[in-house]
Amino acid sequence: MAQILKDDAVYQKYSDVLERGTASFEKILWNGKYYNYDNSGKSYSNSVMSDQCAGHWFLRASGIGDGEFQVFPQSNIHSALKTIFDLNVMSFANGTMGAVNGMRPEGVPDTSSVQSDEVWIGVVYGLAATMIHEGLVEEGFHTAEGCYRTVWERLGMAFQTPEAYCEKNIFRSLAYMRPLSIWAMQLALERREAEESAAP
Repeated sequence: MAQILKDDAVYQKYSDVLERGTASFEKILWNGKYYNYDNSGKSYSNSVMSDQCAGHWFLRASGIGDGEFQVFPQSNIHSALKTIFDLNVMSFANGTMGAVNGMRPEGVPDTSSVQSDEVWIGVVYGLAATMIHEGLVEEGFHTAEGCYRTVWERLGMAFQTPEAYCEKNIFRSLAYMRPLSIWAMQLALERREAEESAAP
């Protein structure tokens, strides 16, 4: 916006914030494979959070996040998404229920809170969209499929989608709005198609 308004001072101010914030985020949370849940040093601080790339998803869905506006290193995003797929998706319920919110690095769900071992449908579809944006299309659809099949086929809640469910088919907050993020998958597919058709 500052560029559009030709306000160089504001542009420089927020560019500096972005640069410092990016460096700090990477230094504090990146562990070489994925972004830690937090830097508290507590037993759950290195849990694998399924929506750790949500900020990157927002940028990609907005059509920014590349070039001078890149916040997260591409290699880190790919590594984090692959880790989430391997642990939060495939190591949870045999890969059939979507992505659990929190997973321990050793491949068991994080039970440190009442929400860490839940699957949040809206988060799953946002994660799937992020995977699609980053070229992990098969992984994205597999992730979303587990969630879809759980809600529509196993729980029979097609028209009253809950916010969350857990492996034991317990669910809460019916008719929740966040699952509308499924449309982010469509946007991601359209963007990928446009990028591929524009490539030389």
